[in-house]
Amino acid sequence: MENIRNKSEAQIILRQKAEELQQQNHSITDSKLSEVETLKLIHELEVHQIELEMQKEELILAKEEAEMAMQKYTELYDFAPSGYFTLTNSGKIAQLNLTGSQLLQKDRSKLINSQFGFFISDDTKPIFNEFLSNVFHSNRKECCEVKLFLENNFTINVYLTAVLFENRNEALITAVDITQLKLTECALRESEKRYRELLNNLDVGIILHDKDNSIIFSNPKASELIGLDKDQMNGKQIFNPDWEFIKENNKPLTPDNYPVNEILNTRKPVKNFIIGIKKNESDSIQWLLINGFPVFNNLGEIAEVVISFIEITELKKLEIELIIARDQAEAANRAKSGFLTNMSHEIRTPLNGIIGFTDLLMKTNLDKNQAEYMDTVHESAIILIEIINNILDFSKIESGKLELNIEEVNLFDLVHHVVDIFKYQAETNCIDLIVNIDATVPKYVLVDSVRLKQILVNLIGNAMKFTKEGSVALNVTAVFSENENQCHLKFLVKDTGIGIKDENHEKIFQSFIQEDNTITRKFGGTGLGLAITNQLLALMNSKLELNSHFGEGSEFFFTVQLEKSNHKNNSKDFNDYAEVEEEIPSIKNLSNKKILIVEDNKINMLLVKTLLKSILPGSTILEASDGKKAIKLYKKEKLDLILMDIQMPHKNGYETTAEIKQLKKYNNIPIIALTAGIMLGEKEKCLESGMDDYISKPIIRANLEKVLFKWLKN
Repeated sequence: MENIRNKSEAQIILRQKAEELQQQNHSITDSKLSEVETLKLIHELEVHQIELEMQKEELILAKEEAEMAMQKYTELYDFAPSGYFTLTNSGKIAQLNLTGSQLLQKDRSKLINSQFGFFISDDTKPIFNEFLSNVFHSNRKECCEVKLFLENNFTINVYLTAVLFENRNEALITAVDITQLKLTECALRESEKRYRELLNNLDVGIILHDKDNSIIFSNPKASELIGLDKDQMNGKQIFNPDWEFIKENNKPLTPDNYPVNEILNTRKPVKNFIIGIKKNESDSIQWLLINGFPVFNNLGEIAEVVISFIEITELKKLEIELIIARDQAEAANRAKSGFLTNMSHEIRTPLNGIIGFTDLLMKTNLDKNQAEYMDTVHESAIILIEIINNILDFSKIESGKLELNIEEVNLFDLVHHVVDIFKYQAETNCIDLIVNIDATVPKYVLVDSVRLKQILVNLIGNAMKFTKEGSVALNVTAVFSENENQCHLKFLVKDTGIGIKDENHEKIFQSFIQEDNTITRKFGGTGLGLAITNQLLALMNSKLELNSHFGEGSEFFFTVQLEKSNHKNNSKDFNDYAEVEEEIPSIKNLSNKKILIVEDNKINMLLVKTLLKSILPGSTILEASDGKKAIKLYKKEKLDLILMDIQMPHKNGYETTAEIKQLKKYNNIPIIALTAGIMLGEKEKCLESGMDDYISKPIIRANLEKVLFKWLKN
């Protein structure tokens, strides 16, 4: 605008100059100009000429700029992303851009003066006609969506907007292709439809919470599980008097621990959260398994919380029943252990008398028949003790309370001692009992001698039981490992007995099951021997293996890894009786001792008294039938040793020992436990109660002599 203003002012000045020149020309003609005035006039004319040339150049530049602007406008118009159409009120195309012609898939020249409505599909033509009418009869901006029907039956969706020109005879129509957008919207609607169908038919409750905990959406399953319809659910908050949340221990759940609040506070999902819902109108509890996660917006803030849950009320009831059943099973197991302990005591107590007195009787002058009868009674009692021990061992192994006691053992003595047990039986039945120990087998090893002996006794005992004729052999071989201090020992018991059928190979290792399970079976037993053997080997990281053919005999074998030991004087020696015989002369010198026997069973009292008189003829023996009497006697007499039974009326052995040790008169005399219980921990329990040593029933004379010598020699 400023350029135009400058040009107008320049023209006015030029016109004024021209008029002045013309007047000067008239005056020149009237009078002659001086030379100076002439030169000045020439100079002014030259300046005006230069100004005219500059104005001409500016006009040319302005024209070029206008042409460039027009070209840019044309390019913008033609290549705009939208189609532009200038339509008359009759719908005729007066003008259009290149994009518009490409949209209609026709040359621009062919579209001029053609009807735009020709390209509108029949189903959207009423919409277009109404749109066009509104454009020319109103002053507001109009818009609509229509379909364009093009060549080859190709259809596209377009969005039309219209602006009326000032002359009101033409309107500018903008057309935007929204085909892809419509397809996306359609796919989105289909996806949303499937999503809602999935949510509505999902067998999982879904609840959508707003960031203020209120429910903004719930599916039908959620309404079913909660017991409220959709309208009742929407808008509710978790803090609601209609329900109470509880934990698995039936205690109320604090609001901070509600799944929704926990997600809002931690911004982390919750997984497998078990919660109970207790409704006011019902005393029953509905248990739910809940999972949930937060949904974040673009700013990283929690916008929503999604909670999913399933009902696990029946599973929870089953779990409670299983817990009750487990507790009952544990109680039954404890009761079984207590029963076994009591039965062990009750059975072993009379056996103590049988074995003790038969042992004493066998050392008297008996004729041949009497000695044979007594030997049979004694052997039967020993077999009964072994059966009881097997049952107790099985119970201990089953409860996981059996532990190995590793010590240095003379392996050669152990093996020969086991074989010696069966020599008489083998000679009686004319069976060859063979022992083969390989030269590479180390003499001294670290092992639980009692359990290894028990395993070998079980295997050889079984072999002897099922072998009528032939032989039973125990073979011991060694395979040394890279570690020089360790070796693998293989023990194999081979017999020529009846053998085992193939289908029974696994069966015989099961507890309380025998190969011959019929009523008329020829061979007795509890069916625990091999099961216990295998369980004991499992504690040694080994297992029992079998090779057998029915009618051809059997081979039972196992391999254990043991550590070799350098021989020491305190190694386990199985010649116990020889040791006792050496000690007998010295123990007879321990006469004139005063010993108190605390025992409620008359037979056991008589047995212990008889044994003591035999071992210590000059000793004074006092008797007490229960703990109270024992304490009274202790207060009156100066004792050298107390033999204390455990299970007694009024006051048991543990209580009696504890009370004696608390007396001011207590002078550290040894208190030795006498008990028929051999369960694991029995000895430890006796020692913890204050007792100094332990003798298990049946009382063997040799064991009693060793204990007496140990505690009376000083």
